[in-house]
Amino acid sequence: MIEKGETIRFLDLFSGMGGFREGLTCAGDFVCVGHCEIDRHADRSYCALFDTEGEWFCDDIQKAGPDEMPEFDLLCAGFPCQPYSISGARRGFSDPRGNLFFEITRLAEARQPAYLLLENVPGLLSHDKGQTFAAILYALEGLGYYVEWQVLDSKNFHVPQSRRRLYLIGYLDKRCRGKILPFTKTAGTALEQIIPGKQGERVYSPEGIGCTLTSQAGGFGGKTGLYAVGLPIKEATQQGYKLAYPGDSVNFAYAQRNTRRGRVGRQIAHTLTTDGNQGVVEWPGRIRRLTPRECLRLQGWKDDRIDRVLAIQCDTQIYKQAGNGVTVTVVEAIGRRMAAMHRELREGAEDTLT
Repeated sequence: MIEKGETIRFLDLFSGMGGFREGLTCAGDFVCVGHCEIDRHADRSYCALFDTEGEWFCDDIQKAGPDEMPEFDLLCAGFPCQPYSISGARRGFSDPRGNLFFEITRLAEARQPAYLLLENVPGLLSHDKGQTFAAILYALEGLGYYVEWQVLDSKNFHVPQSRRRLYLIGYLDKRCRGKILPFTKTAGTALEQIIPGKQGERVYSPEGIGCTLTSQAGGFGGKTGLYAVGLPIKEATQQGYKLAYPGDSVNFAYAQRNTRRGRVGRQIAHTLTTDGNQGVVEWPGRIRRLTPRECLRLQGWKDDRIDRVLAIQCDTQIYKQAGNGVTVTVVEAIGRRMAAMHRELREGAEDTLT
């Protein structure tokens, strides 16, 4: 039964540096009761960001005993994506990391939390011709969960990073159907000119979505007033290259090959990876690697939170943690809908009692 004034207590599995926790905390009405993370460096960042004293903790989910866990209503897990990613071997359940999903079902079966929030790569949908995803749905539905899912792109949630990820929502109460997913429109806002003027003098609101520099409206940068000279980047196009302009992102991987497509991102970052092989074009015509701070910003972290991590981690670890993490703003948007739904169900339960 849903009690009056109840917040959503959640358990943070495969927690990484804490993207799920940060997003749900920003959404409000959530309280974390424990987390599990095997990477000691990521857990060090987590503990620097959050007050975890007295909370349940386990470093290996395979050793997590359900009877030892505190009460919780929501189980969050960004379970390992490498077994399903198109950039990997895609061994699925034959990869030991792929089987970690069943640790989630083991704990969910024992504790029956009201909600599940899971994240993985979109490749999970097509892995093994859809049979892997079908097995996941079968397992969750066998535990009594109704399951909904959607691929969400971080660029639609107030961060300039193209990062498509699969989010699954599980719930025991069928009244939850359709109240969280799908998101049918982007969360961004159109580019807004706040100070008019001629080219080179216009000022745009930083809250809007950055525009792509094009050859329209009187030349390169006509929409912003910036005249830029393109920097040719090798790509598998008809010309053998693609022009990159200031503010565009460039993937450093395979830098000497022109057999790759999609190395240039127009005014938006590519999906962050764990190796930090991404740069940004600056004026005049040079490329620099994204800094650790910029990578964490692209994942929705605020500067005051980033400062805590920069103080204790080396660049290599931050690149890895940013690339492995969930985007905070996406989780926050999901959390806000979940909290609203939870309040609605609670109020409905109260009306029934009265």
